[in-house]
Amino acid sequence: MSVKIAEFKLCNSFSLPLHAMEFKERKSKPTKFNTAIPLVLLLRDFIFGKNSPDRFTKFIVYTNLLIWLCFTAWHLISYFAISLRDLIFEEKKINVQELIFQRGIELGFSPYQFLNHILKYHFISIFAWGFVFVGLVLLWRKKKIFSFFIYIGLVAYVAILFLFMGRKYIATDVTFLDKIWVGYLFVSCSLVVFLRPYLNPSSQPIPTDEALKPPHEA
Repeated sequence: MSVKIAEFKLCNSFSLPLHAMEFKERKSKPTKFNTAIPLVLLLRDFIFGKNSPDRFTKFIVYTNLLIWLCFTAWHLISYFAISLRDLIFEEKKINVQELIFQRGIELGFSPYQFLNHILKYHFISIFAWGFVFVGLVLLWRKKKIFSFFIYIGLVAYVAILFLFMGRKYIATDVTFLDKIWVGYLFVSCSLVVFLRPYLNPSSQPIPTDEALKPPHEA
């Protein structure tokens, strides 16, 4: 009898860890809600939708998204670097404010006026490029209103440049590549607007049976 009790205890001692391991495996089994990649895919489908456009539209959206990313990242980094200039000076001993003051004087601004203008320029530009991003999402989804958001964003961005920074800043500090990118964004999206009827022939209304009947049978 004691031997059977010992065997029973021994079996339980092996079975309990096995059950615990199986429970742990079931509990840690990845699902679409607790893994990073599916969440990114869900977010992508939520923003851009599950249906893909034609190849030409894909190319336009991909290239312009790259431009959007570069400009948005630059404005974000610049805005926070200027806003946290005191912290940067304490940690890295880089006098960001002095550099801005010197550049402002070279461009014909007073030091604090240029500091105020460049902060507003970067801050508002982030929202202007946000409009461009919404327009690119709508272009991917084949919505006619996409051009409104893109043109509003681009016009606002150029207006901010002239209003806050001036022509001299645009001529000297805005690189030729930046001007090419903004021009490409405008031209490529305008091209999609003009070629839309040819890119979406299936979007034209399909004639009904009544419309296909000869005049004497209608």
